[in-house]
Amino acid sequence: MMLSYPYGWMTAASLFFLLISILILSSQVVIKGHLRRIGHNDDAEVNIKALFGIIRYTLKVPIIQFTGTSVQLKEEVSKTSAGINTWKEFNEDIDPEKVVSSIEKFKHLLQMTRNLTGWVRKTLTKVRLLEWNWNTSVGTGDAMWTAMSTGLVWSVKTSIIGVLSQMVKLKTEPKMNVQPIYQRSAFTTEWSCIAQIRFGYAILAGLQLFVRMRKMKGGVKAWQNILFKA
Repeated sequence: MMLSYPYGWMTAASLFFLLISILILSSQVVIKGHLRRIGHNDDAEVNIKALFGIIRYTLKVPIIQFTGTSVQLKEEVSKTSAGINTWKEFNEDIDPEKVVSSIEKFKHLLQMTRNLTGWVRKTLTKVRLLEWNWNTSVGTGDAMWTAMSTGLVWSVKTSIIGVLSQMVKLKTEPKMNVQPIYQRSAFTTEWSCIAQIRFGYAILAGLQLFVRMRKMKGGVKAWQNILFKA
């Protein structure tokens, strides 16, 4: 009879850790995005929360300035993990050369990593879109051109939703609006969304990507060299 006690404790401990593992893997990773442009004022923000809020990541871009040849960004990054907070601020200048370089890096990774696009599509099928709001006002100062611009913006929005609906699971009806302004030239837009993916799916997707990285020539180090080279 005494011999059963250790096994009972072991069984209880195993069941406890199994329950905790199930709770963790079934928890949601919540991704919130917000973008706004009013006149010459722009700001963007992305918030990611995982493990019931224990892990948090926030990227804020409070200043977006368009110059003649580039886009200047001021970025603020905040990370929280197990109660430890880190915060960084830095500026970035995105010019055509950087855009072309990023495209070339992406193309290189596609060529070197086996079925990377398949991995992206499979991962996106696990994402659930819970909220999508996109309101825009546009005016050119001319009634005809304003009407044409309004129709063009509607076409862009509906095309984006059409493509998105084929990649992720839409759990809500997207809310969109385009308001024409006939009296003056103006453009304002505000977009927000909330998406979720189970923590277990996110971990599995990360492991699958890691395996693909390991199998390519040069392994993980090759990815690092491509992404972070000047």
